Amino acid sequence: MTKDQAIITAKTFRKEADELLQRMKEHTQILCETRQDVNKAGVLPFDERFQDINEVIAQHIISTRDLESMIMRQGMALKYIGAPNPYPDSKNPNNTIVNPTADGLRM
Repeated sequence: MTKDQAIITAKTFRKEADELLQRMKEHTQILCETRQDVNKAGVLPFDERFQDINEVIAQHIISTRDLESMIMRQGMALKYIGAPNPYPDSKNPNNTIVNPTADGLRM
């Protein structure tokens, strides 16, 4: 594998993970809305297997954080591969420039 291939692969992983992250964030919102409905009605609108919506939401949020970590770690992999720094102004503490997220990720 060449350096360019490794960079392309790592960026592809980041992009695909970010797409999944956005879908998971939308699902988190749906779960939270469901919890509000449950709290108002006092009953679960699901079968008996969906007993503790708070635990479902907690585990989903942990999964989301792990996915965010994966995206950040792929950024570190890009650094060690030798990809150009997408944030050239970030090392200067006097910097007032905020660069857009690398690869168009929405994190």
